[in-house]
Amino acid sequence: MWGHRKVWVAAATALTFMATAASAQAQRPASLGEGAPVGQSGIQLYNFSSYLSNGAGEILCPASPAPPTPYCVGPTAPTTTMARMERVFAFLQSRGVKNVELYGYPGNPFPSAGSPNGNPQAALELRALGDKYGIRFPGRHGSLNEARWDAEIAISRILGQDHIGESGPGGAGGVGSYQATLTTAVQLNKLGKRSVEMGLGPAYFHNHAAEFGATSRFMDNGVLKSGWEIVMERTDPRWVVAQIDIGWAVCGGSGHVVPSDPAVGTAYVQRMIDKFGPRVISFHVKDMAADGIRPNCGNPEQRVLGQGAINFAPMLASAKNETKYYFAERDPVAIGGPTNFNPFNNTADSAVALKGDPAPTLKAAPQLLPSVAAGTAAAANQRAINVLNDGDAPLTFGTAANVIQIQADAADGGTATAGDFAIVSETCRGKSLAPGETCVVNVGFKPTRTNTVSVARVQFNTNSDDAMDRVLIAGQSTGDATSTPGGTVPTVLSLSFAGTAPGFGAFVPAVARTYEAAASAVITHTAGDASLSVTDAGAQAPGHLTNGTFSLPQPLNVRATNAANPASAFAALAETTGATTPLLTYSGPTTADAVTVGFRQAIGATDVLRAGTYSKTLTFALSTTTP
Repeated sequence: MWGHRKVWVAAATALTFMATAASAQAQRPASLGEGAPVGQSGIQLYNFSSYLSNGAGEILCPASPAPPTPYCVGPTAPTTTMARMERVFAFLQSRGVKNVELYGYPGNPFPSAGSPNGNPQAALELRALGDKYGIRFPGRHGSLNEARWDAEIAISRILGQDHIGESGPGGAGGVGSYQATLTTAVQLNKLGKRSVEMGLGPAYFHNHAAEFGATSRFMDNGVLKSGWEIVMERTDPRWVVAQIDIGWAVCGGSGHVVPSDPAVGTAYVQRMIDKFGPRVISFHVKDMAADGIRPNCGNPEQRVLGQGAINFAPMLASAKNETKYYFAERDPVAIGGPTNFNPFNNTADSAVALKGDPAPTLKAAPQLLPSVAAGTAAAANQRAINVLNDGDAPLTFGTAANVIQIQADAADGGTATAGDFAIVSETCRGKSLAPGETCVVNVGFKPTRTNTVSVARVQFNTNSDDAMDRVLIAGQSTGDATSTPGGTVPTVLSLSFAGTAPGFGAFVPAVARTYEAAASAVITHTAGDASLSVTDAGAQAPGHLTNGTFSLPQPLNVRATNAANPASAFAALAETTGATTPLLTYSGPTTADAVTVGFRQAIGATDVLRAGTYSKTLTFALSTTTP
């Protein structure tokens, strides 16, 4: 474990970061064309590798009253890797940079030979630090080592990545020979299939000059191709994508002719971008000096974006609605030197050069839904996809049916696989999200087949770049299947009396006596609860037996008993017209419950009795509060 949590707190309270000065570049250079949307652009953290390792390039603020130097920090500089990391993230936030592609910096939590599983807790802390400054980690130069691939997937999921790979194809075999190139393609397919089916995203590989260069070109089906192109042709588009480092690629491609020619390299890279479209998931936007574009170009030939000789404009135009991310990179050289290199100044200037006009950016993380049995309902197995507008203009969702859909490639099963998922609910349709606002799509996994991996996507139709409108979803069904036979039960409240109406017999005048009678009833109900009550709805002497205009002085008493309540007490009828007298309650449904309704009438020795029949029509009701 890093043990840097306290360091971050100290750095946050001890450092005063100054970023008040404007960039030296006031507008986007012509060579960057329309630039890239801010929500899709960012940097490769390797720009700051020397700084993170030893503090090279730190800018300290001068003592007061001198005005602060642009991008300075003070009064003291951070001294640990993670304190410097926080300083970098704060700086990036101040420059509007949102996406950072990670690399294996000192003390990183990523899987390695010495730590095969990496450090998940430290990865969580890194994610929390990024969240603090609004920094996303969509990709990472990790390892294509198969033995550690599942661990790479686990760490990548913690960090919020949507693709996973390495700084070159070497971990999968490389392109040193034609056979190695073919082996690399096979291995990349294997790794990418695994990471996609695990709900993370495709495998990707980065290039240097060699992958595009003349020494790694081979005859393939009678055509001379670069190792990079062969790998792309031999891999499955569903599982493998590439990151083109434009600077290195142009250098490598320039060697396709002798003497080398930058225009040839530029044209070849452009053809590859056009040929593979959305399979180019990201760029390293790296500029090179005019006299440095050659097969053996290196770090010293790199320049601030827009100050070199590469014309990115056609490439960025082709990448629109195809490529997801644009990472500015300039590999570190000694501080100062002929180009006055400094990672802070360089990054600030490159961010200005790359920034496109205001545009929305839909950002949502891929989802792996829990494994369940075939037949499980979508609502019983769902995950929330939080949709963020990470751009700098409103993100709008229409109201048409195709605004949010589940789709799957034909090779993955098409509509049958898409049918394994369902949108259970959502709050996005018809919305216009301001930058930073979110909505939610709840997706359920309802597999129809056993032991099957289902891979699909949530396809949005918004005004974001098309490359960002697709979100991977995946799930695997178990070997079990569920079936739900059944029928419906109506709400029943049934009360029935058996036999004739109960009678007390003859009342004897001038004799004090209590008379009793009973009636048998059967109760059936399917409600959650029920209550039996009695009401005297008559207007004359409510609660009392009557004989014409005469009524008994004492009220009639009633009770109800059953097996669960054998000794219920008698209660006097309410002496208000329409008022109820409760008799019996049920806490759940019951069937054919035998109930005895008892009646009791007291006659006093001095009570005046009129010849004739005393009676009263009573209403017994069975009611419920939970049908």
